[in-house]
Amino acid sequence: MENRIKNIKQGVYKVALCSALIFLVSMLLTGVFITLLVITLSQKISWLWLGLVVFSSLIAIFSLIATICGLIFLKSNKNWIEIQKVTKKSFLDWGLFYFVYSNKIDKFSEKKEQKAEEQK
Repeated sequence: MENRIKNIKQGVYKVALCSALIFLVSMLLTGVFITLLVITLSQKISWLWLGLVVFSSLIAIFSLIATICGLIFLKSNKNWIEIQKVTKKSFLDWGLFYFVYSNKIDKFSEKKEQKAEEQK
């Protein structure tokens, strides 16, 4: 396995792990903000707590999608040896935090194609 492929796999794994941690923290914060919203709801509606609930929920949704996309990519490319044989790269495009690794895969595959054309 090439060193580049190994670095891409490790990077995607690290981003998936960080996304999972962000998901857990944002879900915890969402629960806290919902509790505070319910407590203050008896007096009057608090737009601050409602806004924080929506904001932390959006972060949780995006980080959950990023985690799922990264894990699907890693699972489908478990025995990935060559840069051209990558499968399910579109999942990296769907996960918002993987744009760097998706771009690296594109660059490496273009370089390999150019080298193959030059050899012909």
